[in-house]
Amino acid sequence: MRKKLLTVLSLLLAYSAVAQIEGDVYTCDDESYRLLKDLSDSQLNRGDIFVFTTTHQDLAWLNNLDACIADRDTLWLTPFLKRLAEEPDFRMDIEQTSILREYIHRHPETKPLFSKYMNEGRICVGGTYIQPYEEMYSGESLARQFYLGTRWLKKNFDGYNSLSYFNVDVPGRTLQMPQIMKKAGIDNLVISRHERGLFYWEAPDGSKVRSYTPGHYIYFYNVLAKEDTAAMKEMAKESVLWYTKYNDVKKARTVMPAMLNYELSWDRKPVVNCPVFMEKWNNIRYIRNEQTGKKTKVKLPQFKYATADEFFHTLDHSTSALPVVKGERPNVWLYIHGPSHEQALTASRKGDRLLPSAEKMSSFQAMASGSFDRYPSDLLNEAWEAKIYPDHGWGGNGGIMTDNTFQRKYEFALGVAEKVIDAQASTLASGVKTEPAKGRAVVLFNNLSFVRTTPVSIDVRFEEGYARQLAVKDYQGTAVPSQLTGAVYYPDGSIEKARVHFVAEKVPSMGLKTYYLNASDALADIFRPAASVIENKYYRVELVNGGIKQITDKESGRQLLNTGKFLGGEVITMHSYGNGAGEFDAVQQPDMEGFDKTSAHPSAWTIVEEGPVFSAYKLRTPIRNAVIEQVIRVYHQTKKIDMDVALLNWDGVMFREYRQMWPLAFKQSVVSYEVPYGALTVGQDEMPGAAGERYYVENKKQRPRGIGNWLSATDGEWAVTLSSSVGVADYVDPTDNPVDYTVLQPILLASRKSCHPLGNDFFQPGDHFYHFSLTSHPAGGRTREEFGLSANEPLVAVYNPIAYSNAAIPEQYSFVSVDNPNVIITAVKKCEDDNSLIIRLYNCTDKEEKVTLDLAASPKQIIRTNLIEEEDVPVDGIVLGKYAIETYKIIL
Repeated sequence: MRKKLLTVLSLLLAYSAVAQIEGDVYTCDDESYRLLKDLSDSQLNRGDIFVFTTTHQDLAWLNNLDACIADRDTLWLTPFLKRLAEEPDFRMDIEQTSILREYIHRHPETKPLFSKYMNEGRICVGGTYIQPYEEMYSGESLARQFYLGTRWLKKNFDGYNSLSYFNVDVPGRTLQMPQIMKKAGIDNLVISRHERGLFYWEAPDGSKVRSYTPGHYIYFYNVLAKEDTAAMKEMAKESVLWYTKYNDVKKARTVMPAMLNYELSWDRKPVVNCPVFMEKWNNIRYIRNEQTGKKTKVKLPQFKYATADEFFHTLDHSTSALPVVKGERPNVWLYIHGPSHEQALTASRKGDRLLPSAEKMSSFQAMASGSFDRYPSDLLNEAWEAKIYPDHGWGGNGGIMTDNTFQRKYEFALGVAEKVIDAQASTLASGVKTEPAKGRAVVLFNNLSFVRTTPVSIDVRFEEGYARQLAVKDYQGTAVPSQLTGAVYYPDGSIEKARVHFVAEKVPSMGLKTYYLNASDALADIFRPAASVIENKYYRVELVNGGIKQITDKESGRQLLNTGKFLGGEVITMHSYGNGAGEFDAVQQPDMEGFDKTSAHPSAWTIVEEGPVFSAYKLRTPIRNAVIEQVIRVYHQTKKIDMDVALLNWDGVMFREYRQMWPLAFKQSVVSYEVPYGALTVGQDEMPGAAGERYYVENKKQRPRGIGNWLSATDGEWAVTLSSSVGVADYVDPTDNPVDYTVLQPILLASRKSCHPLGNDFFQPGDHFYHFSLTSHPAGGRTREEFGLSANEPLVAVYNPIAYSNAAIPEQYSFVSVDNPNVIITAVKKCEDDNSLIIRLYNCTDKEEKVTLDLAASPKQIIRTNLIEEEDVPVDGIVLGKYAIETYKIIL
């Protein structure tokens, strides 16, 4: 027993001799000795290790939202404010502006203190409102992150200028984000879940932002969790990267980052250990090799507190060049939003489109009246704040409450948008100089920046005896084919109410066009029996039990579908086990367990409507755990096929997924899709290689993808474009024995679960509804952009407005237009600071584009601004560089 005790004691003594700190001498093993000596001999010996300290906070993933707000107060911000007061050298970062706003809401008396510390450089606040899934939102929603972030900070904190954007958790970056950041005044990006290091991230226009990633944001926290000896060695190893790859400017103050970013639910010991470890490191003046006994004087870089902004500023002077990385990093966690929260994201995507439209129509009304008095600034700002509030923290502990809160935010924003559009459309329509002698007016508003020919549906009511049938003419008297659905008749056979359908031709850009309804003596359309073929001058569509057998494009003579494995438009279901978000390096793929498809239960199509505007057929098919109801609508006056899909009687079973299939007859095709302020071509526009850290699948091979309004495929000569109500889509056959041709696949729903151990199941019971539109066209040009946007944003219709006595707006009119089809306007709004007009545009091409802006009111001056409306310089004309996003202030 005594021998054993002596052995243990000798081992303990040996261990203590191996690694100990006595005064300013650190005795360590041979590897640590060599690493620290090399560090002392490097250029880092004249620099610092910057500790920028924050806590990563999803809005509500650790607990319900209110509990997280309270925790951020009591466990983080209040104690850290105390440290700032007591420790003059202490610095801190707050990743996003919403956290500061919620704290000041609880403690308004602290606002002057925050302003003081922020402008002294002791607090850095991130320049976005929250940390979003970037691809989940539209370009305008991403822009408003900086309105409610960077701009709000400047206006409320004595001009405080935020220079950094934090988004440390999400493994995904959208293509144009560097340009959005740069044009909002943000130079720096702090991320993680990406290979450790520094690089410039470049947008297609050439805008670049400095990007720092520690690998995973938990890295330095884990270092501090180690025993001193292991922590010392780890920091010495970490330093090698920073003196071999960076800090190459001679005589410059050098810098190395150590980001202490932790979550409030984690063990606090590493956080408490941080100042202790920093002091021990900073006091080392000598190192002793425990094996040889050699003692060497060293000069190590000193730990000091800093902010992210301070780190990037110092880096500017110490490092001459950074590698440049271009392209999108497809989001690995995209299943957590669209497929797993379908109803919420459907409301979000509608809000993405309709909130800018509400601003546009309010601006048109101001232009028409000559005053912004009726511009609902406060209401729209409240809606935008709700619209962009949901972050990347879906699910989690108490996730049902979080998810419901997020959905209510989206629905509130959408409701405001719809209310404002209706009110402004009604006011504008009453200002149109309609002519009652021509009939009952229908004023149509186009809120997009190109001329549109598109179907219109309008609900109408008539007094008894007015009409048994209707005729539609445009304001010039040209007859337009029309069709009635859902008609309800009075006892005398006249129409009480109905929905009128017609195709509106060439509605002006961001303008209006007037049509007129009149009673007609024409015979009602003869309702024909169902047929297996729908044919018009654009398409020949062959229907078979269970789906669409073929679509032939008559313009090209080409068959669009390859239905050897899947019918066109059919729905499949697969086993879909996964979390949506989690520690995996690629999107979790579905598998064949329980596979089913609608064509395996062949049901017959039944005719719904037949007329000069469209033919509509319905298919109702059972499928595993649900019923699929599909309505195809083939238009006869425009080249467009609609498909409405309803997922009915869904029983909410876990780990199922539903996709719609469009198998294309393109042997080799290139797939593209809309991203915020642009388009991405698969295999060309992604970041090269893999992201690293734990993500080793090449970015170009990550799928499915987060998409905007449309998804398109081309073989170089001809293209098929699909507009989509859902935000996630695939293009590769996910089933066994996959086909080698493109299959466009909007993902309708996936019942996955939160990755939090106490998180909720995303089972989404009940009925779900989707809308898609398809067209085919020659490759190139702007058809995919214009069709994809137009199909998802119907014209706004006002039926039978009561005209003002002084109505003066012409029956056809454009409030705003551009003469260049390669430029798209995304925002027309009141200036945040005065009664000027703000217009934001982006260039779809890789060439410089000149633009002539035609406005209802002649501008006195045009001033280029940054993204958040800060004035730059007056301009005589508008020129957009390649893929540029530009904002202009119009003085009226």
